This record gives sequence, C-alpha cells and structure tokens, in this order.
Amino acid sequence: MLHEGPVRAGLSLEDLSRERAAFIVGAGWGPAEKILQDFQDRDAALRRAGEHDEIVLWFEHDLYDQLQLIQVLDGLAGLRGPQISLVCEAEYLGSMQPGRAAELFGLRNPLVRRHFQEAQAAWAAFRSETPQAIERVSTSSLPFLSAALRRHFEEFPWTTDGLSRTERQVLEALRDGPLSFAQIFRKTREEPAFLGDAVLAWHLERLAKEGLVIRRGESWAVTGSPRKQRVPRWLGGYEVKDEALRWDPALARLAVG
Repeated sequence: MLHEGPVRAGLSLEDLSRERAAFIVGAGWGPAEKILQDFQDRDAALRRAGEHDEIVLWFEHDLYDQLQLIQVLDGLAGLRGPQISLVCEAEYLGSMQPGRAAELFGLRNPLVRRHFQEAQAAWAAFRSETPQAIERVSTSSLPFLSAALRRHFEEFPWTTDGLSRTERQVLEALRDGPLSFAQIFRKTREEPAFLGDAVLAWHLERLAKEGLVIRRGESWAVTGSPRKQRVPRWLGGYEVKDEALRWDPALARLAVG
C-alpha cells in the first residue's frame, strides 16, 4: 500500500521494504514479524524472477495497484530472458469470474522497452522529494497510470481549503451528524477504489489528532473547529508538513506556496 507512508528515493529494494514494514507496523496494520517476512518473501521472488520461463503480471487500475506495478516494472527493467506480459483492465481481480480471467490471460500484453522506461520514470518521480516531477512523466504505454497519479496528487492540501480529497470526503460524510465507522466507509467509497477499512480508520485517528473530528463511543463527528495542527504525512518521497505544496483543482497541477 504505497500511497501512504514514506517511499523515499535513494534506498535499495530491501532498505525500502524495511522502511515500509516499519511504517505499516507503526500504523497498526499487522504484526512486525509477519509484515517483514512478507516483504522479504516478495523481494526474494523479484530477485529470482529470471528463473522463470514467463512472467505474467496481473494488476488493477486503481492507485493502489498502479504504484505496485511501476515498482515491479522498475525492478524487472534490467531482466533478460523470460517474456514479461501484463494483464491490466478496469476490472477487479477479486470479483472476476474464472472465464473472464482465462480470457484476459489469453489477451495478455507483452511488455516492451517503452513500458519499462515509463514505469522507471514514474517510480523515480513518485519517490522524489520534488513531486512536481510526476507532472513530466509520460504514461502513454500504461493507460491507467495517469489517472492514478492524479489521484495521488489529490491527497496534497488543496488550494481551496487546505484539505486533501480524503479529508474533505470524511468531513462531508459527517456534515449532517455523527456516523458509525461503517457508515463513513460506505459514504467515502470511490471508483476506482482508493481506501480499505484499515487505512480509513488510520485517517480518522489522524484527523482526530488534528482536531477536525472526534470519536464519541462508536460514532465519529466533526468538531466544527479549524485544524489545530498538521500531523506530518508522507506522500511518496515527499513529507507533507505544511501547505508549501498544494493541489490546484482548477489547473490540475501542484502549486507552490
């Protein structure tokens, strides 16, 4: 889940995995030993990719998957040997019928040099301390990446009100009164999918620390007060501590200051 927490440049695959594991454990999303082992198993599989006769990558169209896709393609870019192909449509694999999966497997798209080049550029830009680099990335070979990266930008404070898209959706859901967590989750669902329940719970706790929402028993409510502090939040390789970088929805780009 790469769209929350640090994904800093300059780290090896293994060092980045350790940093990601520490973030995930700190967020309360799993036990340390299992999370770290999962990363180690994943990284070992990537390192052994050249042992296979063929590699078929299956990813969805949302930001969650598109970021994983560019990381994997970056890691496989120098591989020589097995054919690498991709299945990626605007469909969710978890609910896909077997017949459709078989059809898509038959239509898998062989990847060529430009796919890897675009993925490498996007991955480097996403990890950069200057996220404006993302705006210069070409995504013509990866049709869902552009929209996914725009959704990433929408998590920066907006020029209109200083809220991210997720923060605004939570506050709008609570506008008419307190709601249970399940009700908030339903009201903030997006298409393509963006948040799972564990990540939404993490956001609510963060917004409570910032003074925007408050928990009352099993319900959540808005405080009606302005943000009392901004809890630092990593978006790729950039740490949001203030509103030095903001998303301008009218111009569809990041604005400075």
